[in-house]
Amino acid sequence: MSAARLAAAIERILDVLIAAALVVMVAAMVHQVFGRYVLGRAPSWSEELARFLMIWLTMLGAAAVLRGGSHISVTVLTDRLPPPLLGAALALRDAIMVATCGVLVWWGTGFAQLNGAQESAALEIPMSVPYAALPAGMALIVLMVVASRLAAEPFPAVPGEEF
Repeated sequence: MSAARLAAAIERILDVLIAAALVVMVAAMVHQVFGRYVLGRAPSWSEELARFLMIWLTMLGAAAVLRGGSHISVTVLTDRLPPPLLGAALALRDAIMVATCGVLVWWGTGFAQLNGAQESAALEIPMSVPYAALPAGMALIVLMVVASRLAAEPFPAVPGEEF
């Protein structure tokens, strides 16, 4: 499988996971509101589930939108660079991103393991589950950057920009 096809497959899987998590999160919040205002007693687990899903949605979403250039970016410098310098600047950007994400994977994994013995208050799941979102999301970002570079299709500096 080529790097471009691998990245596209990962994006599709992430899109499905994100959509499912969003549906569950909305259902949990609707249940929370219904319990609070109709039944007079809100369940404690629904707010915690929605919070944990929001964390995972953020981390997975960061990786899912990377190749399309959908992250917020300041392009005042890249807009003025000639193509050879732009390519070097984007390569430097990617190297810094991979290094930063690598550090976050390393420390995030350690932090998730450290908190694995603690349980969440309402769901009573190990706190390593929500904390694992950071290293998982950062590892997926590294994978997407590397796959894009191997496919010789670096993600654009500006959404919709073609190289």
